Amino acid sequence: MGSDVSQLLFDGAALRVIGSSVDRPKLFVTFDHWRRKRASFPEYRPSKTALNHGFGHIFIQTAQNDWFLNQDTDRLREFLTELCQSKESCSVGFSMGGYGALLFANALRLRRVLLLSPQYSIMPEKAPYEMAYRDEAATLDPALDRVVPLENGQRLQGIIAYDPRLAPQDRLHADHIRALHPDLQPVALPFGGHTALKHLEGTGVTQDIMRAFIEDDISAGAIRGVHGLIGRNSTRYKQRMKAYLDQRRARIPF
Repeated sequence: MGSDVSQLLFDGAALRVIGSSVDRPKLFVTFDHWRRKRASFPEYRPSKTALNHGFGHIFIQTAQNDWFLNQDTDRLREFLTELCQSKESCSVGFSMGGYGALLFANALRLRRVLLLSPQYSIMPEKAPYEMAYRDEAATLDPALDRVVPLENGQRLQGIIAYDPRLAPQDRLHADHIRALHPDLQPVALPFGGHTALKHLEGTGVTQDIMRAFIEDDISAGAIRGVHGLIGRNSTRYKQRMKAYLDQRRARIPF
């Protein structure tokens, strides 16, 4: 398993794990995210930045937009527990991928995360404020939806970012997640959208943030600063802010 050549490590009908250099003592873990046009499993691209910094890399994939909750969930958790028993891991997760990082945090022995607009749950019983994924939630087994604190007194470190203006439900998800993982630093990024750094797409800045996270050289203040700097020059950001303010003014009587 020591080769930089990618390997299929876990091959389920619903979940897969592909990785590179997974014999290394540290792993960088990435997750699939919700895809509007999903055709089974996505393509694997190894994280060259992680590999160049001495990490192994694994990518956890799902065949459907199912929040990794399916017939392979428990078997994958067992596989990850064995794979990571002598390792420490860090992870970046976007939306559904952020949920995946929390779902498998103990199995992966996660110690640091960068979570961008993750869900605490999409089940109506746990997250009645999350309306966007009701169709998906209706097909899933609530018994598999187990996001819990880290075991053995470990405390998850890192950053959880969200847009409190355009995606207020994401702030509520963050509140519930931080109740389980209180050391996570909340970073409010107004008018970023869902996910909270969406307005950075195409700028290359997102990759810079990923690199800084892998190097353990990132802070909440730095993310806020980049968010504001790029936002001031982003047409999408300005349009979102204007639309929000227009709606707010319309609700406030003169």
